[in-house]
Amino acid sequence: MSKDIAMGRALAARNRLNLFDDPRWEERFEVLIRLTQRTQLIQSLTGTDVRPQRLKDAVDRRVAAMGRDIARPRGIGQSYTAKGFLSKLVDKYDAAYLVNLHYGANGPGAASQAETNLGAALDKRIEVYLQYRSALYENPDDARVSFETYVVLIDGVRNRVVDVHTCQECSSRFVWTLASNVRPTCPVCAIHQQSIESSRRKLAELLGRKPTENCYSLRSAS
Repeated sequence: MSKDIAMGRALAARNRLNLFDDPRWEERFEVLIRLTQRTQLIQSLTGTDVRPQRLKDAVDRRVAAMGRDIARPRGIGQSYTAKGFLSKLVDKYDAAYLVNLHYGANGPGAASQAETNLGAALDKRIEVYLQYRSALYENPDDARVSFETYVVLIDGVRNRVVDVHTCQECSSRFVWTLASNVRPTCPVCAIHQQSIESSRRKLAELLGRKPTENCYSLRSAS
């Protein structure tokens, strides 16, 4: 967990009725476990001091209450340094949308908004990811980029091991991992295979869409 976003941690509740002492973290947790059940990732995103076993039990209990299958993966998950990370062109297309939506007009770097609070940082990731799914997919389960991959992607950009390029043709920002030996190619232009203006209008249209649900709507995360 980065020191610059250590504020706003999800602290354990002092009673057995709740998991966290802040109701806002209870609400975030309900949405987060619909997007990932990976314990280590949940701990990293929340900065919680809840004991790991208690956290696992809470995830299993609440996921089961939602009528969902318990599928808690082990380990830390994928890495942005792996050769298979976002290796397909269609995955890079979705990643381009996520990066543009996450960083906005300024893009990553000194001009982008700094993350100084874990709660606010997680709010942004949830909101961006839910908007991505609702904008590009009729069925959210069809999303090519998982929430875990999106989190890893942004971490890679912040750690400067995933490069963000700007296409000279359509002005779209797209990502390219340093582990790739292939020359960076704009996935927006490649996927659409149409004129420069059409590519620009397509991305602008997608970025201009608004979420149809509040970022914490349980229906949106289902």
